[in-house]
Amino acid sequence: MVAEPTAGTPAAMRVALVYDMDACRGPTGVTRHALAQLERLAKRPEVALSVLSGRISEPDGLVYWESLGSLPRRELPVRTRDALRWWRLCSWPPIELWSKEVDWVYCPAEYAVPTRKARRAVTCHDVLQNLRSHPKFRHRLRETFGQADLILSVSRFNTEQLLEAFPECQGRVEYVPNGAEDLFFEPASESERAAVRADLELPRGLPYLISVANFQPRKNLARLVRVAGRLPEVVGGDLALVLLGAGSDSEDRLLREAISALGPRAVVRMPGYRQGKLLRAAYAEATALVFPSLCESFGIPAVEAMAQGIPVALADSTALPEIGGAAGWYFDPESDDSLLATLRNLLDQSDERARRAHLGRQIAESYRWQAANDLLVNALASRRGAR
Repeated sequence: MVAEPTAGTPAAMRVALVYDMDACRGPTGVTRHALAQLERLAKRPEVALSVLSGRISEPDGLVYWESLGSLPRRELPVRTRDALRWWRLCSWPPIELWSKEVDWVYCPAEYAVPTRKARRAVTCHDVLQNLRSHPKFRHRLRETFGQADLILSVSRFNTEQLLEAFPECQGRVEYVPNGAEDLFFEPASESERAAVRADLELPRGLPYLISVANFQPRKNLARLVRVAGRLPEVVGGDLALVLLGAGSDSEDRLLREAISALGPRAVVRMPGYRQGKLLRAAYAEATALVFPSLCESFGIPAVEAMAQGIPVALADSTALPEIGGAAGWYFDPESDDSLLATLRNLLDQSDERARRAHLGRQIAESYRWQAANDLLVNALASRRGAR
């Protein structure tokens, strides 16, 4: 829930945040970033915030929309995706038609929206993955970033990729990372930990490795399942694997086929997504997080897991070494043998697990959403003014 807005001063910076609230269903890292920034902007007395979304049809989006209380907000007459398609062809109507006059229109995702006088800020989340998977997006991203007065980038790695692909953005990019919610920095209670084991249908005392990711191929989960099957503990049912996430029917089917190859004693759970305290408890009970993604611009689960004090086994590429730092156990995400060796070392070295887990807590402290929001507001304020 978002607190009721406090009265702004005459000098309050007027910000219209534009995001598709239908994305609240099974929120990805982009949506978690958007909502975290929204909720903190709404609490800042120096910011006069309004929120705009396309027409909302998803129940989760409608519930969140209503939770905003009396925060100024407008729902557009068409879906966000349809509005964005229209705006790619026509620079009308400007956002100010709904938001009234504002200093900034802020899109916490790569949206290109027209404005009349307001400056435009956009968050760049995963430029490398977008260009790898959708080469046709290059022109679209160039247009989006070209129209922006300010581009916020979620990691140093992402900034390097952004400027390599679009060098004309130089001078308009600021670092505003992702983060973890404050609740992940607090311990899960014993009752919460017992409840999550019941939720996951795992007996008390059975250790497990956890993955938190959607089932897209780039998340590399089929490899994780296959390599886990080379661990005697997994094959024998003495170490479980929990895959928190979801995907398309075909993505789900491929994972289930890989799991079936592990044999009858292997314990693998695919319960869907979990959020809030239930997710926190799932981390707290786990032996380690395993994050084998082939392309990642940040990696919010790595921060959440480190904040909960568990080890993190991470791919040694893209942004993950930047986020995990010296706390991570790293492996080549395209090598079964490398992943297996890393998991073996992690499982066999209890003292080193404890040392890196302690270090991970310290690293995670630098990735709180409030700190990210401070960076966002400072970046907007430093470039405030009409276009």
